[in-house]
Amino acid sequence: MTAILVKFLAPLAPYLAAACLIMAGAAYVGHLRHEVASARITNEMLRQTNQANVAAIAAYQAQAVRWNSALDTLGAQTLASSHALNIIDDHIAAQPPAADAPVAPVLAQALSEIAKLQGGAK
Repeated sequence: MTAILVKFLAPLAPYLAAACLIMAGAAYVGHLRHEVASARITNEMLRQTNQANVAAIAAYQAQAVRWNSALDTLGAQTLASSHALNIIDDHIAAQPPAADAPVAPVLAQALSEIAKLQGGAK
């Protein structure tokens, strides 16, 4: 019986081998298509994440510019206040000892100048 099957299938062997190779190739191509589709989905997700990260970096950079501007403004205000206070200190130091009293006129003037710095009108 096997001899008869071998006798009939022997001429078909190259065609059967070719059919097996074609089927294996088709299965492999299907696998590759699935992998490419999966890679495209992953790539799109990563692209969206990248865009979100770029937007976050831009927001952080804008915030850093605002912080630096605020620090520069604060530094300028501090320098101006420090300079004004040095002028007041020099003015107090230049007064003669006779200007001292229980409530020294020098102190009253210094307090008046400080009030002017703070926006008061004393």
